Parts: sequence; structure tokens; C-alpha cells
Amino acid sequence: MDEYVNGTVKISEDVIVKIAQTAACEIEGVARICPKAVKSQKNSKGIIFEKNEDGSLTITVQIAVAENYKIIEVSEKVQNHVAESVNTMTGITVKQVNVNVTGLGDGR
Repeated sequence: MDEYVNGTVKISEDVIVKIAQTAACEIEGVARICPKAVKSQKNSKGIIFEKNEDGSLTITVQIAVAENYKIIEVSEKVQNHVAESVNTMTGITVKQVNVNVTGLGDGR
């Protein structure tokens, strides 16, 4: 039988950013993603990620938390959901998700 080679799959950085944005916004209590500029890092969409030496990702999500929600609880849910979503959809291991709460908001 002939050997079959599947080839390669490349995932755009924009796709990873969109997955992380969508996952974060699915969490109750997230008012919005905050595309606040961070010195020395490109961050036009509120998501920063770095590829680690082992191929895993470290993702930073910048959010505003809706009023009357506990920041810590919302942040922990964002961390878990973003990591799980990126891993499930791409197969890439997410080593760490950092959440920066940069504001408060009243909803989406």
C-alpha cells in the first residue's frame, strides 16, 4: 500500500486571537475586550500571545468586567475557558492565561 502524507497545517495568529476573544466574551461578567496598548507589544485586539520554546502558548487577555461581578471569579473563568477553547480548536497547548482587568463596564 502506498504511504499517504497529510502535509502541514498552519494556523494564523489572527485565528488564535479570535478564538481567545470569543472565549473570553462568552464568560458572564465580561463587559468587553479592551484593546489597550501595551508598551513593546503589538496589541490592537486586547489579546497578546507568546509561543514558548516547547510549542505551548502564553496568552494575555485584557478585559473590562461588568459592574456587580467579582473580578477574581470572572478572571478565573476567563482563564479556564480561553485555555480550553484554544486547545480544543487548535490542538495547541496553552501553558498560561493571564488576565488584565483594565476597566469596568455595564455590559457588551
